[in-house]
Amino acid sequence: MVFQFPTFVFSRTTADDPYEQNRQMKRHPSFTVGVVLVALTSTLVVNYFVESFLFAQEVSNANTVGKQIAILADEAINESSGIVRSHTNPNCFWTHNDSGDKPRLFLVNRDGKTVARVGLSKAKAIDWEDIAIHIVGDDAHLIIGDIGGNTQSRKHVTLYVLREPKLTTDDLNREVTLDLSVDFELEMEVTFPGGVTNYESIAVDHSSHSILIVEKGNLSGRVFTVPLPSLLDDKHKMRVEAKQVGVAPVPMATACDISADGRSLVIIGYSIGFLFRREISAAGEIESWKAALEREPAVFSLGKLRQTEGVCFSEDEKSIFFTSERVQTPIFEIDLPINPNR
Repeated sequence: MVFQFPTFVFSRTTADDPYEQNRQMKRHPSFTVGVVLVALTSTLVVNYFVESFLFAQEVSNANTVGKQIAILADEAINESSGIVRSHTNPNCFWTHNDSGDKPRLFLVNRDGKTVARVGLSKAKAIDWEDIAIHIVGDDAHLIIGDIGGNTQSRKHVTLYVLREPKLTTDDLNREVTLDLSVDFELEMEVTFPGGVTNYESIAVDHSSHSILIVEKGNLSGRVFTVPLPSLLDDKHKMRVEAKQVGVAPVPMATACDISADGRSLVIIGYSIGFLFRREISAAGEIESWKAALEREPAVFSLGKLRQTEGVCFSEDEKSIFFTSERVQTPIFEIDLPINPNR
């Protein structure tokens, strides 16, 4: 389709009046369409040059190729937008779709089989973008980020907190997919200073008992935190305001994860990964995310894949798993350019 910008015909009374011509032109509905198209084109051009520039640089492991470990055969997983390793179900991952699906999770094993579909009763799925996990001993809670804001018209985003469903050994090995329904324990409404923009990444920082939320921006994104909630009281809904703690120099951030010790942060874009590492002072204190984000990260290619949207650390944290948005969703594993445990 070829778009032709509108031709404006002015009345004689305004033909020689540039101010009046401009006023009439801006009232024309086609002018609005033209402005929107120019804005969208500019965004695409910026993103193209940003990614082209980064790929042109010498990245830490430019020759590394991600290893495909599974294909998710379940066609109901048509837009995997987040992934996290299960804590209570061995050799399994949790994932979910982007906007347009029911409020549900999928438990998949390393062979790509959907072990269970888990619906969240009373939850909404406006724009689910990422999932994180909070682990305390043998106990684990999943945190689902209904945080997308492509229209930028939301007054708040929502985090759903629920105890991780634990399946029996028989359920994990059964041939037929198990369908379950669970209740979430807490609904967190999150507001932001200056209002909601667009976010696609959340992760739990166990070192500071907080949840990181990364903004999706063309060239960089602000990084916010909210405190991990206490689930000991009877609250089922709460509202908190996020606090900005830094800026991530990551274009179009789509997912993130934090290592168990709270020192390593991986953020991915559509084809690129960024690894940030927090230092420990002589006094044994961990530095702020602001300081870590201001240093040059380790940058690495994820390969030429369609829109990478979910990421999580492996158990030994020397590699990451990530997904790509498409039907027959692949899960890849790639070694990190540096050992985050050093």
